[in-house]
Amino acid sequence: MFKTRSTWPTAEQAYADAPSIVDEIGWTARTLAALECFTALDRDFYLRKAALLDRIALLDEPDAPGDVTDTAVAAAVFLMDIDQPGVICDPRAYVRRQYALSLATDDQ
Repeated sequence: MFKTRSTWPTAEQAYADAPSIVDEIGWTARTLAALECFTALDRDFYLRKAALLDRIALLDEPDAPGDVTDTAVAAAVFLMDIDQPGVICDPRAYVRRQYALSLATDDQ
């Protein structure tokens, strides 16, 4: 993991213990299918969705950033706005940090 709460993890560090991308897609689909109302989505959903999109964009970026990267950034900005409106930092780095912190919290 990374050393302190002020450290920004790499993508490899943040997602080292993450479920597979396929499992996360399944979780996202099942979560949405079970909803009666989209206002019931919580921060955990948006964090996991943003992390999933970030991971998919990482697979796409060696060739050329494009729509997948734009979608990952948009999901990251949405999460940032939920957490701390007006915060200024790299949106995808923010998602990685929040995801890594959530996994660290889950382990305790």
